[in-house]
Amino acid sequence: MEDKKPYLYLNAFLAKDEHASLQAAEYLKRSSQVNSYELDSKYELEGKLFVKIPTEKKPKWSGFTEDITGVSLDELANRSSSAVLIIKTSQATIAFTFGYGRFLIDAKYFVQDFGIKTALNTLNHDSLRSVDLFTLEDQAVQKKSQASRESSVGVFGIDISRDVLRAVTGSPKDGVSLRNISGGDAIYSFGIEMDVEEIPKLVDLLSDYYANDSYKSNFSWVDNIRKIKEKSEIDYLDLKLVDKIKAKSTEIIITIPEIIQWDSIYGFSFTRTKSSIKPIIEPKEYLDNIDVATLSIESIKRDRLFVYDVHENEHEHQIYKCIYFEHKETDKTYILFAGLWYEIDNSFVTRVDATLSQIEISSLAFPKVYVWDEVKDGKTKLKIEPEGDYNERASASHAYHLLDKKLIKSNRTTTSIELCDLMTDSKQFIHVKHRKGGSAGLSHLFAQGSVSAEILLGDKEFRKKARTVLKKVRSGLQDAVPLDSFKSDGVEVVFLILGEDSATLKSNLPFFSKVNLSKAFENLSQRGFKVSIAGVETEPKPTA
Repeated sequence: MEDKKPYLYLNAFLAKDEHASLQAAEYLKRSSQVNSYELDSKYELEGKLFVKIPTEKKPKWSGFTEDITGVSLDELANRSSSAVLIIKTSQATIAFTFGYGRFLIDAKYFVQDFGIKTALNTLNHDSLRSVDLFTLEDQAVQKKSQASRESSVGVFGIDISRDVLRAVTGSPKDGVSLRNISGGDAIYSFGIEMDVEEIPKLVDLLSDYYANDSYKSNFSWVDNIRKIKEKSEIDYLDLKLVDKIKAKSTEIIITIPEIIQWDSIYGFSFTRTKSSIKPIIEPKEYLDNIDVATLSIESIKRDRLFVYDVHENEHEHQIYKCIYFEHKETDKTYILFAGLWYEIDNSFVTRVDATLSQIEISSLAFPKVYVWDEVKDGKTKLKIEPEGDYNERASASHAYHLLDKKLIKSNRTTTSIELCDLMTDSKQFIHVKHRKGGSAGLSHLFAQGSVSAEILLGDKEFRKKARTVLKKVRSGLQDAVPLDSFKSDGVEVVFLILGEDSATLKSNLPFFSKVNLSKAFENLSQRGFKVSIAGVETEPKPTA
């Protein structure tokens, strides 16, 4: 009877080809305190084992428990074990880590996407048990989804237009002799039955699993967007950013990386021009006042955007996290968004632009947005018309019905929602937002238009409440929303953006806002709604 091979659960990291000539010890962080061991010569392996020299540590809460008992609790001291086995073959070098061994190796020598790509190449796409996603919303949101049984990717509700896959676990596909596979970023973990002498064969096998592109048949969307983690790549892109800032390029957009209450904000200013408060974020103000000679990525990270609200509160944001910047190369577009770099596949960029080109510019007429100077305490502040005031004025001057702030409750949403901000007699539902806030507010606008239209279509209770609201605005207006046979046909959703002309609007949107607009457009068009977009510029407020 053949001896059963031992079962091992291993964590693997693949060294980059350009570092293949390093000595085994050089793959570790300089600070790692380890003992190194040669491998038994009978196995004829090239490599070394490194074991962390253990130190005893007491947990943070031991002070409290010793206080309350008045004695030293020696049994609370714990030792953690860590080891790294480096194995080289003529084809590849792999670090197998044990315990906390992954913290001993220096990440810069290892392939950043080895774990996730190898997992996708070796997993059965219908056998996933969990996925970790990073969703590009107004802020990047991290999500972990687990299924109670093996499931296909569709069960996890992945949005392939804005979800970055970070990690995945599941069962192997046919022909793959590994078990319990999981992979995320650089680390690939799996179970295997094998003898020690088979390790070189395993190293070559893992290298082959990484090198092929079989994942493309079921997971091709993962190439749409990749979050960049590698320091050398980030450093290269940061230098491109510095060059553009030095050149005072109009491609540098500064936005707030989170959703805020725009009507409560009266202005913004920057480091070096702190007392010059403007009602919208003006990148030119920042760029014109930098010291080009001393500019570096470190100095940019020290700079701040200051935000002031109507209650005289002041908040600040790191400029680096507020910069939105796109750097294009032949087959990739790199985007800095909320302080993180992403690599976007150009074919994905092209698809999004193609969708946007189908969205028509609205034929409706809208007034421009007012700006004016206001003197207070001897200081001149430039002001911009709040959304609420603009909606009232547009309603009065163009006979649009004002529905702004008229909230309707729905069982399908966690909060009450507006049907729209303005409405015409011809079933045009107009949603209005300022451009001044950058991508967060705009993504919110596109989501709002989508949600309102979907709920109108699918929720009778919501239509009933909407009819009551519409009737109060003007008798007969409720006929636009029949209670029983509401049809999307003949209904138009209009997105109106304040502060930018219609002609340049679509091309000037940040990429992730473009993604959110194209999603809203596809979503609403498929349900039979017409979708259009409009923009209006600013003008000085006439003096009475």
